[in-house]
Amino acid sequence: MLFILRQGVRLLLLIGLASFTAAASERGALRAVVSDSNTPPYAIFDDSGRLSAGLSKDILDALALVSQLDIQYLDLPRARIESWLESGQADIACFLNPDWVAEPSQYFWSPPLFATQQLFIRRADSPPINALPDLAGKRVGTTRGFTYPELEQVFALGDVIRDDAHSLQSNLKRLEQGRLDVVMSVDLSYYFFMNNGGVGNFGADPIWSAPPSVYCAISRHNSQLASRLIRGLNTLVDNKFIARQLRRYKGEQAD
Repeated sequence: MLFILRQGVRLLLLIGLASFTAAASERGALRAVVSDSNTPPYAIFDDSGRLSAGLSKDILDALALVSQLDIQYLDLPRARIESWLESGQADIACFLNPDWVAEPSQYFWSPPLFATQQLFIRRADSPPINALPDLAGKRVGTTRGFTYPELEQVFALGDVIRDDAHSLQSNLKRLEQGRLDVVMSVDLSYYFFMNNGGVGNFGADPIWSAPPSVYCAISRHNSQLASRLIRGLNTLVDNKFIARQLRRYKGEQAD
C-alpha cells in the first residue's frame, strides 16, 4: 500500500510538472526595444551592456507581468527601431511620439504615458535661450537618431548647427569644454543626471512649445498581441504605476 501511495504521489508530481512546463511554453514572448541611446533614468545598463534598471524596464516588466508574457529585450540603435517594428521583428518600443517618427500610421499607439519637457542646457554664464533667434549660429548638442521637430527646419537650413553624440553625458562634457553652445535634453534625464553625481555649472531653459506626451509604439504585425499590450498599458496608466515610478526617479515623495 505504501508503495502504491508513493507511486501515486510521484505520478501527481510528474503531472503537475508537465502542466507547469506546458503552461510556460504557451506563454508568448514580448520583444521590447530599449536602446542604449535612451539616457538614464529611462534606461540604465550595467557594465556588460545589459539593461538592468530604469523607467523603461520598470514599465515593460510590469506590462509583461499584467499581460502574462515573457519579455525579451532588444538593444537597437534609434535609427533601426522603426524598421524593426514595421517588419514585425520587434513588438514594442516606448518613449516615442507620433511626431517623432516618419510614418506614425505604421504602428498602433498606447495611451499617453506622461509628458516630458524639453530643455536647452547652456553654460550658466551664457544668456538664456527663450526663442528660436537665440539659437542663431549656435552649435547644439543632440542625441544621435533622435528627432527635434521644433528645430528640424533651422537644422536643415544650417542656421543652427546640429552636433550629434551618443549620450547626454558626452554632450554635457563637450558643453562644459566650450565645444558646444547648447545641449538638448529632457527634464527627467537632465535632473536625474545632475542629482546623481553630474557636475557642471549649467542653466536650463524650457523649450517654448508645450511639453509633448510620450507613448509606446506597437507593431501592427500581431493585432491580438497589440490589443493585449494596449490593455496592459491602460492598466499601468490608470492604476498610477507609471506616475509612481516617475516620482521615484525624480526623488519626489510617493503618495
